[in-house]
Amino acid sequence: MRYRSVLVAILSALSVTGCMFHGDTPTAEAPQSFSIVNTSAPEKNLPENPWWKEVGSQELDSLVSEALENNKQISIARKNIEIAQSSLDTVKLGWLPSLSIMAGPIRSNGLVLLPNLPMPLAGTGSFLAFLPTWMVNVIQLPSRTKEAEKNVEISVAEFLAMRASIAAQVVSSYALLLACIEEENILNALKKNVSAQLSTARSMTLRGLNTEVSTNEQDSYLQKIDAQVVTNHANKIAAKNALLTLVGRPLTHFTPSERFGTLKLDSIAPGNTPTSVLASRPDVAAARAKIQATDYGLSATASLFAPTLTWAGASLNASANVNGTRERLTETVQLGLLTWTLDPQFIGKVISANKQYDGEIIRYFSVVENAMKEVDNALADFEAKKTSLVKQENALANSRKNMKTYQAMLKNGLLSETQYLQTVGQFDQANMAIVQTKLQTIISLSKLYQSMGGGATYGQQQYRLKNQSIAGISRDNTQK
Repeated sequence: MRYRSVLVAILSALSVTGCMFHGDTPTAEAPQSFSIVNTSAPEKNLPENPWWKEVGSQELDSLVSEALENNKQISIARKNIEIAQSSLDTVKLGWLPSLSIMAGPIRSNGLVLLPNLPMPLAGTGSFLAFLPTWMVNVIQLPSRTKEAEKNVEISVAEFLAMRASIAAQVVSSYALLLACIEEENILNALKKNVSAQLSTARSMTLRGLNTEVSTNEQDSYLQKIDAQVVTNHANKIAAKNALLTLVGRPLTHFTPSERFGTLKLDSIAPGNTPTSVLASRPDVAAARAKIQATDYGLSATASLFAPTLTWAGASLNASANVNGTRERLTETVQLGLLTWTLDPQFIGKVISANKQYDGEIIRYFSVVENAMKEVDNALADFEAKKTSLVKQENALANSRKNMKTYQAMLKNGLLSETQYLQTVGQFDQANMAIVQTKLQTIISLSKLYQSMGGGATYGQQQYRLKNQSIAGISRDNTQK
């Protein structure tokens, strides 16, 4: 009884030894502000923010929701969480004993010692033995458990990062598809316009009122438009296929229900500070969890130096003929021992694990630096694209007013039809430039929110990003 009390006390003390070898995990400091001053804008809960709703398209909102549910890359990331959770469960099973069952006949004139059976057998008859064995490094196993828990956090962070990336890609692909359809309409109108100019130029050339140089220029321009039409058609197919793949649909025909002009760009860049962006960016949380997992792994490696505790028991029922008499034997054996193995490779394993830990720290700070660079660049690009879009829209508004004047001049004979068609062509080209700039602005908005981890946890009740770590993980949640 006293032996058991001491053993329980030792196990209770050692079972809480699952701690990191180096202790506190380093935390990178963010810069004070971004290059683009955005402190006047309100801060947003970036991971929970469905920023794509600000674009004002119900169809886009539905497509993003569909992608977050059915995208194959997200499904793979979700399955990786289950794999990591299964690995954690497997590590936890190391606390349970194993059980061996042995049974069979025996015939012997002397003592027989069977493998794994802690007592000899003699005589002729049969036996049935139960041998529970518990062998575990009670210092190492808690560290391995913590390491496996951190690996679950890593898989969750990578899952959330994938969600933020897919949402941004859906927005960009949808905007590109609508832009291609809009450009197709503009190019067809422009082609019709230039064809009319070319027809007029040829008629005037036949009358000697024009030169072949002007006709050739119009024909060359028409050929360039045809090339743009073909390229735009290919881009439309690519955008459609990319969108369908992202949402998990087969590559079939798809016609959007909305037009490019309905997409809104009233969004302003969120006013989150660099510190708040780092606190909720999934890849930063993953990199920090990798440091902690490696640190726990280092503790587990160092604990190889600790002794291994083994407890074994045997319960044996045997029947045998002894001098013509049938006898039955029941025996119970218990034993416990500490095994201390001195492996010459132990020091090398610890050094190797420590180098891996150092490498994860360097990788973590590299991820932080890249994160800040991506956000800073994305903020600057979005502000530049949005400013350019506003200027071009103002210029196009002025051109639209002038078109009414040109129409009146054409009607009153103050402007030739050729001159008017040239003006219409210039207006179409300006409108084409507006479409391109607006598309690039939407793509820039997508990159901005992706760089900030926007929408990473939207619709996920079980996972939260906080202080560069994952919160709210449980076995039940990972299996949903």
